[in-house]
Amino acid sequence: MKISLGVIPRNRMSKAENLEAVARAGDETGLTRIWLGDRLVYPVQYAHAGDLGDRFPWDVSDPQLEGVVAMTWLLASSRRIGVGVSVMVVPLRQPLVLARQLASLDHLSGGRLTLGLGIGGVLEEYDCAMVDRHDRGARLDEYVEALKVLWTEERPSFDGRFVSFPELYCNPRPAQSGGIPLWFGGHLPPVWDRVVRAGAGLAAGSVTPERAAQLRAELSHRCEAAGRDPESVGLLVIANNPDPDGLRRLLDGQRAAGVSEVVCPVRGRNPEEIAESVAFLAGFAE
Repeated sequence: MKISLGVIPRNRMSKAENLEAVARAGDETGLTRIWLGDRLVYPVQYAHAGDLGDRFPWDVSDPQLEGVVAMTWLLASSRRIGVGVSVMVVPLRQPLVLARQLASLDHLSGGRLTLGLGIGGVLEEYDCAMVDRHDRGARLDEYVEALKVLWTEERPSFDGRFVSFPELYCNPRPAQSGGIPLWFGGHLPPVWDRVVRAGAGLAAGSVTPERAAQLRAELSHRCEAAGRDPESVGLLVIANNPDPDGLRRLLDGQRAAGVSEVVCPVRGRNPEEIAESVAFLAGFAE
């Protein structure tokens, strides 16, 4: 089971020196990736905060870096560790621009990029971006198709309901063969089907080992029905426990449940404390 770092590039983690500290410390360890949270905007008025409940448990007016920019900073500040964002609300992004941005990053970093994607849970964010909230699932599926075409074909073209473009060149392509790995975030059957159809794995968030075992069984069942090897689909969870013994027990439980990668949040208020937090988490890597 892989161990990765989790960072929300908000407030103190939006500072250049703190992100650089995460990247440098992560590079020196056996940890797999740095996962970033992402949000295009925070609507001042919203009805629900998605998986987080009725309200966001932080001040939404605090500064938070945009995901592609934050990934760029981390990749430029490191040489080995992978970097990903989970999850990005891809239906809010122009797919041709996003494909170019991410392919360029993967090319420059030597294939160290991963994309977690989903439809999000704050519907007012769609209104802010002038995107129809009612089509978000269909739009995500079509954007994924377009991204894969742009990343893999010599002269891609696409004709869909939400995105169309004539034959063009989209170079450089990602350094990773087949394009950038896609991890879908969510908790409903349509998400699990997207994972099996087009994903590297499921980003399940903060779930118990018992729930992780259920999700692994759901993914395996769907893989077998679709003729896909269940071992080719990953399961990513978050382990948020600062107590060493508690974290070790949690990691053991997630490993037994079939989790393939665990994200542990980085703590600290300055580069020195961040480096200590990363070193502590590296002690749990296999």
